[in-house]
Amino acid sequence: MKEAIRLRELEAECRQRALSEPDKKWYWLAQAAKYQVQASQKLAFHSEGSDTPDTPEIKLAQWSHERDERRVMDPLPDGRRSPW
Repeated sequence: MKEAIRLRELEAECRQRALSEPDKKWYWLAQAAKYQVQASQKLAFHSEGSDTPDTPEIKLAQWSHERDERRVMDPLPDGRRSPW
């Protein structure tokens, strides 16, 4: 967590330098973006590792691979059915 905070501080410093050094603005903004991504990754990794009991378990829905008759189109004007 401390590392993510430090990365956010570096990001802010780079953004400040981009304002104070217009000739290197894009360099400093790229550095800031790099630190932003790294901090986000650290925080995401940190949150994955925390298995606290108050964190709800999320279960993904399982969808049937069968044809859904609710979505079947009416026949075409000439009586044929759509192939899909």
